[in-house]
Parts: sequence; structure tokens; C-alpha cells
Amino acid sequence: MKKKVLYIAALVICLSIITNGTLAYFTAIDTARNVITSGGVNIKVVEQQLKNGKIEPYANDPIKIMPASAVSKIVSVLSTNQAAWIRMNYTVTVFDANGKVMDIPAGELEKAVIIEPNQANWKKIDGWWYHKTSVESGEMTAPLFDSVSFSADMDNKYQLCRIEIDVNAQAVQKANNAARATEAVGWPSN
Repeated sequence: MKKKVLYIAALVICLSIITNGTLAYFTAIDTARNVITSGGVNIKVVEQQLKNGKIEPYANDPIKIMPASAVSKIVSVLSTNQAAWIRMNYTVTVFDANGKVMDIPAGELEKAVIIEPNQANWKKIDGWWYHKTSVESGEMTAPLFDSVSFSADMDNKYQLCRIEIDVNAQAVQKANNAARATEAVGWPSN
């Protein structure tokens, strides 16, 4: 009988040690949560035009053109929430009277639809125009360009066509990010 009591006591002691060891294990775990939030860089492409001596939002309606003419198209970028480095590019696409994209060699298109970027405030590298200074929150870049001209030598294939100029802008934060836009990191890959 003494052996049975001894076995039961040993079993109770072992269970007590296991329970206390398990309890100590579970109560020794703690979780620390560090929440770090990041801001975002928000920008807006601003297209305006000079009309009747006033700068106005660019018209949504098509503007009719003729060879040897020019239209006002002032393209800038507004930084809406923090200081940022800005870059832009643009593409010119010509659609025929049926709405199909016309296959015009780049050199010919550049001679027909003339855009003269503002090289005093912008620098071109690898197909992108980088604004030479950062833009503070609530401020705009200098215009990348302010007009589009159409060559007097445009031939008849441009009759009844539609020309679209698509502007693409990207931004990265200025804070802790280089001294120039061309040296900044974090630009999207596309």
C-alpha cells in the first residue's frame, strides 16, 4: 500500500511540475506590435490653356486645328500632400477618320506635331522629363510645355484625323531622397 501511495504522490508531483512548467511557458509569451504607417505622395496633372488672355482649364471638347497653327496647352503637375520630385512624359497618337491608330514613324510625327518642352525647368533622361526642383505641397511644377504646333507641311493623310496627347506623371517623396529628381529612388518601373 505504501508503494501505491508513493506512486500516486510521485505522479501528482510530476503532473504538478508539468502543469507549472506549461503554465510558465504560456505566461512567458508576449506579443509586441509596432505599427508604422507611411504616407503617400499624391499628384495631379493640370492641363490649362490660354484663352482670351486668361488661363483656364483645358477644354474637354476637341479643338479644331489646321496646318501651320498652334494651340495653347499648358501642362504642369500639382503636388497635393507633400514635397515631391516629379517626372513626366507624353505620347502623341494620331487616329484616322475611322478611329484607327495611324502608323506614322516617330521622326515624321515629331515634325508634324511639334511640342517644345521647357528645358529651363525640365531635364530629359531615358524618355522622362524630370523637374529640376522639388515641388512643395500645394504647389505646381513649371509647365513642361505650353503649346502644341502643327507643321505647315502636314499632308493630306492628316485630314479628318484626331490627335491625342497623353501626359503621364509620376512622383516620389522628396524627404530623405536625394538632392535632385534624377538621383531620387523609388520611381515606378513603368
